[in-house]
Amino acid sequence: MPEPTRRRRRWPVPPSLLIGVAPVVVFAAVSAWRARPSDDYPSLGLTVDSVLRALVVPEGIAAMALAVVVTGLGWWRIATVDPTRGRPRWTWVAPALIAVVCLARLPLVDWTALPWHYFALLGIGVLFVGVFEELLTRGVLLVGLRRRLPEFGVWIASCVLFGLLHLLNALAGAGIGPTLIQVVFAASFGSTLYLARRLTGNLLLPVLLHAFWDFGSIAVSATSRQGFDDIAVAGAIGLFAFAVLALGVVAGGVVAWRDDRPRRLRRRWRDVPPRDADHDHVPPRDHGHDHVPPRDTAAPAGQPEPVPDRNDLRTRTDTPSGSPA
Repeated sequence: MPEPTRRRRRWPVPPSLLIGVAPVVVFAAVSAWRARPSDDYPSLGLTVDSVLRALVVPEGIAAMALAVVVTGLGWWRIATVDPTRGRPRWTWVAPALIAVVCLARLPLVDWTALPWHYFALLGIGVLFVGVFEELLTRGVLLVGLRRRLPEFGVWIASCVLFGLLHLLNALAGAGIGPTLIQVVFAASFGSTLYLARRLTGNLLLPVLLHAFWDFGSIAVSATSRQGFDDIAVAGAIGLFAFAVLALGVVAGGVVAWRDDRPRRLRRRWRDVPPRDADHDHVPPRDHGHDHVPPRDTAAPAGQPEPVPDRNDLRTRTDTPSGSPA
């Protein structure tokens, strides 16, 4: 009996590049509108009041608003889950070393310099940041980019846009030089976060790494004793972090490039005819016995076509869900 036809699942709103980029544009516009030249960006998160006003409240509202949008679009699964995980296994080193850097910064935090509820509020605030920014840039944005770009282009565009979003910090009182450094840093960090999504197949690890990284950065800045030993250790950790981020860029590019291999093979073999078509007909020789038909002749009418060989690269694909066929 013939197999039942599988019904394709339809989303309430079909994925598109325009819808995927729109939340990023709206977020940038709102951030630019809220920014004031008198804002003191370097003091962000240094006090309990600053954590509450600049992180917990606005980021919590943004995360809930984006969750409502994703629910309305019906994109939760395609925005948070990749059915095909990335390879090879050595690329796990990059997100693992990011976690090591985050752990190495915790001893630099003076846990007695601020009340305990400061660190509790900071943890909630950076978790909101991780949920919102990852769902925005490694979730909704990826869904839209995959409608028009190969996976390697998706990787580049998502990292670059994530970095450019940090240009908005200049409108909130950050210096131009530090802002440009942060843009490059964020784009590189975005590659490791993209890699974490591809390796695990979901957004949980990128959210946790993002939140853990921000927690250490802000907590160290808020409680730094500015001693020589602390500065030397922080500098060594910073240099190691840049090396890890460079590894994350390489690993993310490798995973995205490998995902596009079936697409490149399809383009290469697009004009090659099937192996059983257009063959010159060679009349059989009369050897005095029944003729055995050649193996690669077309199947008679009413019989199923022969199954392509498993090494026929034109029929294979492991491109992530949502990427253009």
